[in-house]
Amino acid sequence: MSQERGRWLGGVATRMAGLGLALLLGGVAVGSLTLSGCDATDGYDSSLRYNLRTDPLVLRTPDTAPTKLADSGKRDDALATLPTLGGQLADPKLLPANVRAELAHTLDELFGTPAAPKVAGEVVGLDLSADHLAAGSKIYRRLCLQCHGLTGDGHGLAGMWVYPYPRDFRLGVFKTAAGPDAKPRFETLTRLVRHGVPGTIMQPFDLIADDEVRAATAYSIHLSLRGEVEFRVTKALLDDESGSDVATECRKVLAKSLTRWAESQTSLPIVEPFGEPDDPGYAESVRRGSQVFIGAGCAKCHDDYGRKETFRYDAWGHAVRIPDLTRGEFRWGRDPADLMARIRHGIPGTSMPAHPLLSDDALRDVARFVRELPYPQRLPPDVNRSVYSNDPRPTAR
Repeated sequence: MSQERGRWLGGVATRMAGLGLALLLGGVAVGSLTLSGCDATDGYDSSLRYNLRTDPLVLRTPDTAPTKLADSGKRDDALATLPTLGGQLADPKLLPANVRAELAHTLDELFGTPAAPKVAGEVVGLDLSADHLAAGSKIYRRLCLQCHGLTGDGHGLAGMWVYPYPRDFRLGVFKTAAGPDAKPRFETLTRLVRHGVPGTIMQPFDLIADDEVRAATAYSIHLSLRGEVEFRVTKALLDDESGSDVATECRKVLAKSLTRWAESQTSLPIVEPFGEPDDPGYAESVRRGSQVFIGAGCAKCHDDYGRKETFRYDAWGHAVRIPDLTRGEFRWGRDPADLMARIRHGIPGTSMPAHPLLSDDALRDVARFVRELPYPQRLPPDVNRSVYSNDPRPTAR
């Protein structure tokens, strides 16, 4: 077995070990909360409150790309070094005590508590009613807390020990949104909860009912709304640019975010004829797509189609590895519409840019190429040789 193949399998083994760790720590998390008066089946204790964030706000990441991932268990230590590398952090604990108290009070008024969550506003297409969120909080606590944490900060007990890190919802940035200022469609998020995210510890939840999936998704949106309001208002207060009192500023940020959520629910997903490998002209389309991949600059980040380890900072301030596209782990979906959406709109929160100027035909071509790239035997012979001539893996798998 080749070294490359061994490394590839090692990545799978690492993730499976991480899953076992998450499940083990998940039991610890459940136990620790039960000791504080929280029953695993009934949800959160009614006295529990969301804490204000104490971890730094990432305002700017370094211009120089990282050279490696953070060491295991050292995610926060690596984040703290960003200012020495040219990044910028802000410490929310520097807010005066009375301002932090007012912020906590306002957030409680707008978003409630873990046991009684709410959102002071509604969006057509999202069920953010108190009853639905209360049901979602129970499911979230049972299935999601150990990785994503109480406030959705990605600091659950398992979060420090797995890669990629569990998502921190509080920035309000979603990688499946149609642009950096957009929000994802609710159906997109429910699909991720149901089917998981390949190549990460986010596993499929196949055994829970559809209404539970929707409730957990709604509760995650609730955490994101709360976290985004807290992030933006804290930043404004630290900059002394809020121009109004804390409560007014919180409501203003929430209203703007709810508007973006509403707009995104009415946007239509990309739907283009895609075809199958045995269709006439498909192979030639894949060949053209391989050329678009080079011409559009994709190869600058996905060096050797991602097989060469290359790192970038994400919006959360973490070093992340540029995906190896030959592995076939399409985290945000391998459906043609998903692939085309990520190429067209980019991946918010990452260095993956949008490509709004690609024609629809070129978009389809490169999406076909990317979908077939992990399967050498399905590539045109000349493209196969170009991609896999120096790869020790077999050309059929």
